[in-house]
Amino acid sequence: MSIALKQGPCNHLGQEHPMRLNFSLTQLEYVLAVHKFGHFAKAAEHCSITQPTLSMQIQKLEESLGVVIFDRSKKPILLTDAGAVIITQIQLVVSEAKKIDNILQMKSGDKLIGSLELGVIPTIAPYVLPKLLPLLVKKFPEIKLHIKEMQTQQIIEALNTDEIDVGLLAVPINVSKIIELPIYFEPFSVLSNKEHGLAKLKKIKYSSLKADDIWLLEEGHCLRNQVLDVCSLKADKLKNRNFQFESGNLETLKNLISSYGGYTLLPWLAQDNLGKDTQLIDFERPIPAREVGLAYRREHYKINLIKALGEAIFECIPDELRKIKQKDLDVLPVD
Repeated sequence: MSIALKQGPCNHLGQEHPMRLNFSLTQLEYVLAVHKFGHFAKAAEHCSITQPTLSMQIQKLEESLGVVIFDRSKKPILLTDAGAVIITQIQLVVSEAKKIDNILQMKSGDKLIGSLELGVIPTIAPYVLPKLLPLLVKKFPEIKLHIKEMQTQQIIEALNTDEIDVGLLAVPINVSKIIELPIYFEPFSVLSNKEHGLAKLKKIKYSSLKADDIWLLEEGHCLRNQVLDVCSLKADKLKNRNFQFESGNLETLKNLISSYGGYTLLPWLAQDNLGKDTQLIDFERPIPAREVGLAYRREHYKINLIKALGEAIFECIPDELRKIKQKDLDVLPVD
């Protein structure tokens, strides 16, 4: 699709300066790819074209606009001052154009038809998606779901750039222009090795948790910060330990605790398939927990699909989890 725009602004003498803008949505998408990756070769690979083709198309766009969008002398590639001024509008133009196809797809009577780009944090994805996807296929066979595993900050950035439509994550994130749809509360328990001192307790108090042998997720996971909050720990207290391994997923931590020792905090849905040498211990009330929900941009044109997704997520989780009420919980903030 090409866009041709003829303008005739007046100068200070009242004369018109004719200017004709002629560019395509594809060229704008190439600009957004370079802006995202900061690299022409990576952007070309992402767009499934050759680098010379991408570079040529962006150069043609720059000539049409009469500005240089990228400073090619920088590594990574950065926006020029002019590029920084127009990049938001380019994002808006591409986003609005994509809505046309999706709106037409959804005009099909009572059926929910369309596609959703979904980002899911790694501490939710492996425990919710296997339950969710079969239900979606059964209830909403016409909805196409493209799913990416992303950390919380990546989801926020992707929502702001319209790379994804909706995120499934711990809430509240309290970000301007993003709406949150809470779905369920998920309590935490302590998972320890059976030889660990915590395994002897019937209930866990916050004050029982120490820094000596706790296993954590790596930086960037909101669950890491929530665990540190529960344990009243600072990350710098962990630096004197013999082992400072930090994992990208909970399953690795579960295996470490079973085979080596130590402990961690597990959300409710991650408490299946535990090692034979581990012990799960509940907290005293109020029980530490996280709130899980969907996040999306305000006034989203796919709101019917997003709400249907939220209903399916609530339906797919175990009945025991659906019944948990906030009054029994200490719901942790998302940092």
